Amino acid sequence: MWIAQIRLKNIKSYGAGPDGDGIYIQLEPGVNQIAGKNGVGKSTLIEAIGYALFDAEPVVRLAKNTYLLRNGCKSGEIDVWVWHQDCLYRVERDVGAGARRWKVVRQDDDFIEAEGDQEVKAFMAKLTGVDRPERLADVFHSLLGVKQGRFTLPFDLTPRDAKNHFDPLLDVDIFRQCFDYLKEPCDGIRQDMANLRNIISGLDGQITQLQDAPGKLEESIRQQATLELLVDKCQQQLNTASGILQQHQQLMKKWQAAQLKVSEARGQLERGQSDLQTAAARVAESRSAQQVLAETAAHYRQYLQVEQLIQQLEQQRQTRDGLVQSLTARQKEETGLTRDWQAKTDQAARDRAQAARKNEEYQARLTAWQQHRKEFQAGEEQCLALRERAEKLKSCMIQVVQWLKSMSTLNHQAIGQLADLQANLDHIDQRVPEQLALAQAALEQAERDEQECRGRLERTRQEQLTLQKQLAQLSTGLCPLLGTGCAQFNPDTARQDLARLTDKVKEIEREHRQKLTALAQAKGELEKLQRVEKEQLRLVTEARQQAAHISKSYHLMEDAAARSACEVLGLELQGLRPDLPQLPGIPETAEITPAPYQTAVDQMKELFNRVLGYHRQWQPAVEELLQQARETENFRAGCRQELAAEEKALQSLAKDIKTLLQNAREAEQQAADIKQAIDKTREQIKALEEHLKPFAELDQQLARAGQERTRYQPGYTRYLQNLPVAEQLARRVKQLDSCQKQLADLERELAAAEEALSQAAAAYNQAEHQQAQEEYAKANLALGEARSKWEEAKRAVVEQQRRVQTLDRLSKQRTEQMQELIRLQAQEKILEKARQTLKHAQEAVARDLTARVAAQAQIIYNAISQEAAQFNWRSSDYTLTVANVSGEKRFASLSGGQQMKAALAMQLALVKEFSAAGFCAFDEPTYGLDADSKTMLAEVIAKVQAECRFEQLLLVSHDNSFDDKVEHALNLQYSPVEGTKL
Repeated sequence: MWIAQIRLKNIKSYGAGPDGDGIYIQLEPGVNQIAGKNGVGKSTLIEAIGYALFDAEPVVRLAKNTYLLRNGCKSGEIDVWVWHQDCLYRVERDVGAGARRWKVVRQDDDFIEAEGDQEVKAFMAKLTGVDRPERLADVFHSLLGVKQGRFTLPFDLTPRDAKNHFDPLLDVDIFRQCFDYLKEPCDGIRQDMANLRNIISGLDGQITQLQDAPGKLEESIRQQATLELLVDKCQQQLNTASGILQQHQQLMKKWQAAQLKVSEARGQLERGQSDLQTAAARVAESRSAQQVLAETAAHYRQYLQVEQLIQQLEQQRQTRDGLVQSLTARQKEETGLTRDWQAKTDQAARDRAQAARKNEEYQARLTAWQQHRKEFQAGEEQCLALRERAEKLKSCMIQVVQWLKSMSTLNHQAIGQLADLQANLDHIDQRVPEQLALAQAALEQAERDEQECRGRLERTRQEQLTLQKQLAQLSTGLCPLLGTGCAQFNPDTARQDLARLTDKVKEIEREHRQKLTALAQAKGELEKLQRVEKEQLRLVTEARQQAAHISKSYHLMEDAAARSACEVLGLELQGLRPDLPQLPGIPETAEITPAPYQTAVDQMKELFNRVLGYHRQWQPAVEELLQQARETENFRAGCRQELAAEEKALQSLAKDIKTLLQNAREAEQQAADIKQAIDKTREQIKALEEHLKPFAELDQQLARAGQERTRYQPGYTRYLQNLPVAEQLARRVKQLDSCQKQLADLERELAAAEEALSQAAAAYNQAEHQQAQEEYAKANLALGEARSKWEEAKRAVVEQQRRVQTLDRLSKQRTEQMQELIRLQAQEKILEKARQTLKHAQEAVARDLTARVAAQAQIIYNAISQEAAQFNWRSSDYTLTVANVSGEKRFASLSGGQQMKAALAMQLALVKEFSAAGFCAFDEPTYGLDADSKTMLAEVIAKVQAECRFEQLLLVSHDNSFDDKVEHALNLQYSPVEGTKL
C-alpha cells in the first residue's frame, strides 16, 4: 500500500486553505522527501497519517483534541487517500467536535467499506498486514512512524521496559501469554483434583459407615418372618372375637330400632293432633271470608265499570298526545327548513364570489407560467452541451488517471528491475572465459605430466623387479640369462644397481604424488571456474530477463487512448496540444549494458512526470467544469421542479374554481328544494290543528273518572283480599276430615311399636355385649402391636436394602472418581509440560529473531559508518552492544552520533524484518549525524527501500543529503496568517 494524498483542515499549522476545504498534499510511490523549516508541519503529516490510519495518538501528554487542533478551532479534519492492490480508499477522521464518523470509503464508487472505531480498525489491520487491530498503534509508533528524537529511546530502556516494548513487536510475548493462559487451566485441574480427593475421602467415610449393612439386612429379614407368623395368630383371635361381637351388635341394633320406631310413632301422633287443630282454624277462616265477599260485592262491580271508562279515556289521551307531538315536530321542522334555506342561499352567493376572485388569480399566474416555461426551454440545448463537454472531459481524466496508475506501477517495476540489472552486470566478470581456457590447458598439461611420470614409475618398478630376480639367481651361482653356472656376474654390483633403482623409484613416486597434487589442483581450479562460469551464465540470463522486463514495461507505458485523451484535455482546456514525449524505443545491442535501460527508465519517468504535471493542471479545471455542470443541472432541476409545481398549482386552482361553481349551483338547487318542503310542512301543521279540536274536554273527563275510582277502591280492595280464602272453604273442609282419620291410624301404630320394643329389650343383654367388646378390643390391640412390629421389621429390611444399595452406589462412585483423578493427574502433567516447553521456547525464538535483526542492522551500520562494527542484541533483556576495534560497548556508552547510527540501523532492520504495510516514514533520521554519515545514511535508506520492496518511503528532513536519492520532494512553507502550504 502507499499513500496518494493527504487533506488537512485546521490541524496544527494547517488552516482551512484558500477555498475553505483544507490543504491537499500529493504523494507518489517511491521515496518522498518532506522538507521545510522547523515548525512548518513536517512531523504533523506523519502524526496525521498515524492517527487516521493506525489510531496512533501523538506521543505527548496533551489530549489529541488539544494537541492536533489548530489554535482557536473547535474541529479539524484529516483525509488520507491510500492505494492498495489497484484500489484507492479514502480514510476520513475528524478531531475535536467534528460531525463525521471515522470511516473508510472506496474512492471509485463512494462505497463505505468500514465505519466506526471497531470496523475501521479491523479493516486497516487487514490492509496493513497487522495481525490484531489492537496492535495498530504500537506497530506505527514502534516501526512505521517513529517520532523525531525517539529513534534511540527503545534501546536505552531498562530491561523490564525493553521487554514490554520489544516482546509484542517481535511477537514473542505470545509464548509468555500462552504460559500465563495455561496456568489457569492447570490451577483449575489441581483444584478439581483436590475436590476429587475430598469427594473420595467423604465417600470412604460413608462406605465405612455402611460396611455392616449386608449383615443387618439378613437379621432384619429373619425378624420380619417371625413377626409375620405372630400377626397371623393375632388375626385369627381377632376374627373369633369379631364374630361374637357382631351377634351382640345385631341384638343391640334391633333394640335401638324398636326404640326409634316408638319415638317416631309418638312424634307422628303429636304432628297429627297439631294438623287437626290447624285444619279446623282454616275452615273457620274461609267461612269468615265468604261473609266479607257478600258485604263488598256492589263496590267491586262499580269499581270495575269506572276502571273500564278510564282505560277508554286514556286511549283518547294517547291519540291526542300523538297529534300534539306530530304538530310540535312539524313546527320545529318548519323552523329548521327556513334556517337551512337561508344558509344555502348565502352559501351559493359566497361560492360564486370566491370563484370569480380565483379565476382572476388563475389567469394572471397562467400567463406568468407560460412565459417562464418558454425561457426554460430556450436554455435546454446550452445545458445539454455543457453536460456533454463535462462528461467527455471527465472520461478523458479517468483514462489519464488510469494511465498514471499504470505508468506508476510500470515505473516502480522498471526502477527495481534496473537496480537488479545493474547489480547483476556488476557481478559479471568478462575475464572468466579466458581464465577458463587457461585452466583447461593447465589441466591437460597436468594430465600429460602425470601420465609421463606414471609411465617412468612403472618402467622403473619393472626394472627393479627384474634386477631383484637376477640378484636371487646370482646368489645360487646360475647365470640369469643361460640358467647355467657362471662366475662373470658380480652379486655386489647387482645389489648396488638394485639400491640405485630403489632410490630412483622413491624419487619418481614423490614426483608422481606431486603430479597428482598438481592434477587435482588443476581440476579443482577448473571446476571452480566452471561454477563461476555457471553463475556468470545465470547472471547473464537474469540480466537478459530483467532487460526484457524493462523493455516490456517500457513498451507497456504507451497508451494511445490515454494519449488521445490528453490531447483532448489540452485542446479543450488550454487550446493547444500537450507536449508529451514519445518513447523512441530501446536500441538493440549485442551485449547488454545498463546505459540504454537507464535512458529508457529516465524516459519513462519523464513521460510519467510530464503526464502527472498536465494532470495537476487539468484536474482543477475539469473539477470546476464538472461542478459548473452539476450546479447548472441542479439549478435547472430546481427550475423544472418550480415549473412543475406551478403547473400543478394552476391545475389545482382551476379545479377549485370549477368546484366552487358546482357547489354554488348545488346550493341554489338545494335552496329551491327546501322552499318546497317548507310549504308542504305548513299544510301538515294546519291539518293537525283540525284533528286536535275534538279532544278539548278530555282532561276534565279523566279527572271525574279518577274521583269515582277513588270512592269505590276500599270495597274493591277488601273483596280482592278475601276472595282467595273464601274460594278454599271446600278444600279445607275435606282436609279436616282427612286429619281426623289419620290421627286414629297413628294411635294404633304407636301401640304396635311399644309392643315390639318390649320384645327387643327382653332379647338384648348389655353386660354380655360390653364383655364381647372388651375381648374384641384386646385381640385388636394385640394384632395392632404385632402388625406395628411387623411393619417396623419391613421398614428395617427396606432401610438395610437401601443402605446396601447406597454402599454399592458409593463404591461405584469412588471407582469413577478415582478414574477421573487419574485422568486429571495425566492432564495436569501434560499441561505443565506444555507450559514449561512454551516458557523455554520464547527465549529460543527471541534469540533467533534478535540475532537475525542484529545481523541485518550490522550490515546497515557498516554501510553508514566509516568504522566497521559487530552488533550483538541480547534476547534475554534486549541489551544492544556494539563491538569495534576499540572494544565492545553497551548502547548507553556510545557517543550521541554512534547511538543515532546504531538506532537507525536497528530501526531499518526491524522495519525490513517485521513490516508488511508497504510503506514507512522516518522523521528527521539524520538528526545528530555528521556530514559523511548523513550521505551514507541517504544511500542506505535508498538501498533498503529498494531491497525491502517498499512501495513508498516518507522522509521528513530538510537535509540536502537526500536531494539526489528521492523521487518526489515536497517543500512546506508557513505563514502566520494562512498557515502551512506547499
